Amino acid sequence: MRRRRAAGEPQWFFRRLVAMGVIGFAAWRLMMLESAPDTRVNETIAWGWILLLATVVLGYLGFASAQDIAAIFATRSGTPYAPTPEPPDPPERSPEPPRNFAG
Repeated sequence: MRRRRAAGEPQWFFRRLVAMGVIGFAAWRLMMLESAPDTRVNETIAWGWILLLATVVLGYLGFASAQDIAAIFATRSGTPYAPTPEPPDPPERSPEPPRNFAG
């Protein structure tokens, strides 16, 4: 069951879809390199895939945190994606003066 997003909250579904797809593909390619001959080219390719994995994870987690921090500074609130609370209604006053009113 999907929960409703608060106004302005970033949508994580597409980010997660892309990140998990790239991570899965990179992991699969690294597994294919296990049976490849041990050459300098394959070592460089493996380092490239590992660097891609690290970059995707950093982008998925680190840049999302940066986006949240920017939203906190922009809204000047600790909960930038929460709906703004409505101010409470002032208490109703009776049109008549209270009893024992000296005046």
